[in-house]
Amino acid sequence: MKKHMFILLLLALSASSFSESFVHAEQQQVSNASVKITLSLAQQWARSNSFSLKEAQQTIDRNRINLKNAGKNLDFIPAGAGNGEEDAASSSAWKGYASSTVSYLESKKQIELAQDQTDYTTMKNYYDVLLADNKVKSSEDALSLALLEEKAAEAKAKRGKISPGDQSTIIQTRLEAQKNVEIAKAALRKAMDSLNTQMGQPQGTVYELVDRPVYRKMDNTNLDTLVTRAISASPSVWRQEEAVKLAKMEIKYYTWNSGTDDYEIKQIDVDSAEGGLENTKDQLAETLKNMYFNLQQSYEQYEQMQSNLQNANKVLDISRKKKERGFATGTEVATNQLKVKQIERNKDELIVQMTMLQHALNKPWSV
Repeated sequence: MKKHMFILLLLALSASSFSESFVHAEQQQVSNASVKITLSLAQQWARSNSFSLKEAQQTIDRNRINLKNAGKNLDFIPAGAGNGEEDAASSSAWKGYASSTVSYLESKKQIELAQDQTDYTTMKNYYDVLLADNKVKSSEDALSLALLEEKAAEAKAKRGKISPGDQSTIIQTRLEAQKNVEIAKAALRKAMDSLNTQMGQPQGTVYELVDRPVYRKMDNTNLDTLVTRAISASPSVWRQEEAVKLAKMEIKYYTWNSGTDDYEIKQIDVDSAEGGLENTKDQLAETLKNMYFNLQQSYEQYEQMQSNLQNANKVLDISRKKKERGFATGTEVATNQLKVKQIERNKDELIVQMTMLQHALNKPWSV
């Protein structure tokens, strides 16, 4: 009897412990889901967790030391071309200092580049979660409609108003809708995990993302102005411009009779650097041109979606009124409601595309 009571006591304690653990887990999940995250906060966390930014900062520190050491080797600034090994040593020290200066300045630009790229990737991952959540809702709405149609088919089957083949097709549609819900939920978990990884947060953590995509048109800046701005601010263009300066320095401070490369090779290096600069500018301009064209097309698509949404809402309103009078079924109303929601979610996806394009047009190096 005592043994029996002891076992019951153990079971009661185990049940109590399990219940407390379950409640704690539920509270933890609710707590995570209740944390609201703005895009700005997500980008802040991502910057703090970015290996690229940490590495870029280390490169700055390293190049600062190299620049300091290069300055120690500099006795004086040569006036121009020289002759012989002594002039070659002075010229080499000056060119080494100039090269170290460029490396240091480039590393400072690299950290800005890493920040821009981190912000862009975070924005993409953030919006990917929102779009994945939209797809879950769309798949759940489609499943609800499929269940309604299956229920209606069952009622028709009892009255002999539907063929076995048609009923089987409706059942298969419902099964596929259920499968699509699971696929969409898995995609949402994957998108959230990608964002968590970038932000340095635990896998499986769920947050409420509060910054929904909002439709905004760019100002009336023309393409030429965008290209000029981008070329002026582009890290790649700056790097090529500095490469041209260093190549020309090799010409200006060339030392004859010192065993260095032929003078003609140095001239070829200048031509190559200048060609690389022009090519970088041309590629950047072409990239911006394509982005700008795609953005203009997106504006047109958005206007068309707005028109489609208005028409879909009118059809939905009519079907609701018909249902009130007994001239339409609940399935018809649900079908029209699903069409409205789908257009709204397609708009969200298009707005995200436009937002990313606008960001890329302003900072093409971040993509």
